[in-house]
Amino acid sequence: MRDIARYFLGPESGEHNEDRYFDMLIHHLLGLGQPVVLVIEDLHWADQRTLDWLQFIGRRLAQVPVLLIATYRDDELDVSHPLYSVIGIIQQQRIDRLNLKPLSLNTIEKMCCDLSMDANTLFETTSGNPFFVTEMLNTEEVEGLVPNSVSDVINARLNRLPVGARTLLEYAACFPREVPLKLLEKMKLSDIEDAFNLVFSRKFLVPTPNGARFQHELVRVATYGRMTPHQKQHAHTVLLREILLQGANTKSIDMIVHHADGAQDAETVLEYAPRAATLAAQFGAHKEAADHLRRALRYCESASIEDAAVINETWAYEAGIALTIDDAVIAARHRAIELWQSIGNIEKVGENLSWLSRLHWYRGEAENAQRYVLDAMKNLEESSTKASPARARALALRAQYEMLQDKMEPAIHWARQALDQAVLTNEHEMQAHSLNTLGSALLFRDKPEGETYLRESLHLALKHGFHEQAARVYTNLSECLIEIGALSRAAQLIDEGIAFDSEHDLDAWTYYLVGRKAQLRFEQGNYDEAILIADSVLSRDNQTLLMKIPAMIVRARSKLRRGDKDWKPAMSSACSAAERIGEPQYSVVLDIAKIEAEVLHSHKQETNAAIENICSLSKDQLSPRKAGEFLFWVRQSNIELDDWQPEALPDAFHCYLEGNLKEASNLFLRDGMVYFAAWSLNSIKSPEASESAIALFTNIGANAALIACGGHIAIKRKGPYKVASAHPYKLTQQEQKILKMIVEGLSNLAISEDLCRSRRTVENHVSSILSKLNCKSRLDVALRTQSEPWILP
Repeated sequence: MRDIARYFLGPESGEHNEDRYFDMLIHHLLGLGQPVVLVIEDLHWADQRTLDWLQFIGRRLAQVPVLLIATYRDDELDVSHPLYSVIGIIQQQRIDRLNLKPLSLNTIEKMCCDLSMDANTLFETTSGNPFFVTEMLNTEEVEGLVPNSVSDVINARLNRLPVGARTLLEYAACFPREVPLKLLEKMKLSDIEDAFNLVFSRKFLVPTPNGARFQHELVRVATYGRMTPHQKQHAHTVLLREILLQGANTKSIDMIVHHADGAQDAETVLEYAPRAATLAAQFGAHKEAADHLRRALRYCESASIEDAAVINETWAYEAGIALTIDDAVIAARHRAIELWQSIGNIEKVGENLSWLSRLHWYRGEAENAQRYVLDAMKNLEESSTKASPARARALALRAQYEMLQDKMEPAIHWARQALDQAVLTNEHEMQAHSLNTLGSALLFRDKPEGETYLRESLHLALKHGFHEQAARVYTNLSECLIEIGALSRAAQLIDEGIAFDSEHDLDAWTYYLVGRKAQLRFEQGNYDEAILIADSVLSRDNQTLLMKIPAMIVRARSKLRRGDKDWKPAMSSACSAAERIGEPQYSVVLDIAKIEAEVLHSHKQETNAAIENICSLSKDQLSPRKAGEFLFWVRQSNIELDDWQPEALPDAFHCYLEGNLKEASNLFLRDGMVYFAAWSLNSIKSPEASESAIALFTNIGANAALIACGGHIAIKRKGPYKVASAHPYKLTQQEQKILKMIVEGLSNLAISEDLCRSRRTVENHVSSILSKLNCKSRLDVALRTQSEPWILP
């Protein structure tokens, strides 16, 4: 106020005269003859005399040509603060209140566009607080730590609180999510009622349906971070004791593990963490299960040998399917093997060796995978020569091993034996596993009864909660349906599988299946979308080579057919990955693509080697579809093969090779294989057929084929509704807008207000979105957009 008076009235003279801040200032403002804007910031720090001045001038605003702009932080004031009384005295029609909203997720995304920080994580951590957001973006500190600039501000706020309120917040900070107020009310704190009132009025905590939470996660992290290790351990011990006194149940078990870990109570962690992990896994929360077991791993030295082995192998399983298959997961399996060996449990050694083989297979380490699978089969067979779960597992493992080498007859033989053993021992998981392998081996050879076995495997897996077995069925059956040309059924199953995998934290399966979705789009002739989906998989961190290989192959083949300049490096990258994995199902596809490359781009360097590779395989190692494609491109390349003819081919390929080109084209179109239909027409060598072929190539964007056939590339101009009509799930433009709002967490009411539409209209749009995405709830929608980000506009 002195600064304002000095500006208008000049330097003070003589004794201190408060009249100059009140009446003299008012008279001067009235005499100026022009409006004045006064800006006063941080009124939450104002002293009583300043508030008196504010009340004085506020009551005269109707007569004085003054616009007064004042700011204050409502989270720094109690409800009884005198500022509220002053504001209440001023005529309300003279006041406009501007409540500043937090930054939206959309705004934060724009701020993060050139940075590596994840916008969603930043939004959740800061709740959109502009100061927190900008400081987090500007920090160069270690990820997960609160920047010093932020922690200094938070500490200053905390230090202004009474001891009781500060201690209450420290206890609350020990909870990672929602704070159970009834539990905190039992803490022996001085003036606890005043403390509660203060932390809520200052908006450190905000109410939730079942308790409270910190308004900003950064404040919780900073509050917890300022506590000494001894304070943290003591707080967790007190909270753990109180929770256990109330009785452990399924609702409190995760908090017991959390506080027991914070209290460094090894006995309690080892008792409850495996139970909490089992419960989480049953509900499909495999990431949470892995987190519980990770805590237990720290205390394995205090556990029995058997318990320590189980914790290591179970953590390796949960982390492997939900997080990433890194060296720590491999090491945990090795520790489990050492522990089981020390007590002579050969069956468990064999089981863990089989999982080691699986893990190395995921990582594309073929040599290690093969070595461990052979060791596993040997151990499991030695552990029991009669019907037992171990023998069922050994036989199932042998069947799967043969199938992955495209040796389907041996795979069928061993899968049937494994199934018989699993039925005898009532081992439901091995039944599901064996049925899966048996069905896949049959269906890959175009034998329809294979789908019956796969559907039975899926039913068993879902009934008994074997989430990974269910994911394996979704993957194998989808791949088989694409292979036999049942594209519409494959599309429906893939969407169901991705929804299931996302819901159950099965990241190790989700993105492999998303890669198969890209393959489906490729087979349908939608190369642009195939590349979009493939790129989204390949841009994700922590994906094993096996998870990426379908996307890598689709990306390379799509670029080849579009005629992209960078198709060669994409193809080279895919070939290197397939060589590392060492399975014919990948290498054969790429060898066929190399022969196609000669036809499209006159790229002959690798054609002969590719043909030799395929011919070196026994004919039963190729599915009818792959054999048909191989012979199709060999014929297009005008290369003669010496007596290489498989027993069975799909009808369309058979007609083409027999020279019935028009009939072949019709059959290809019937099966949705537009690309091969166009090539069949082009082979007729008539002007009408060539014109039809060029029209088909143009329609699917097969630019390389157009050029090879002497056609011209047509530039497609997008109409105003192109974006909506081309959406992968056929969401309209309005539905895409609403989808983005759902993911940002807006309610139906908020969406209707934002779009100026009735609530009923929005509800209809939301219902349509759920139906098209095959989702049950808004949460499922949010999970789907994490797995398939291209869904968003």
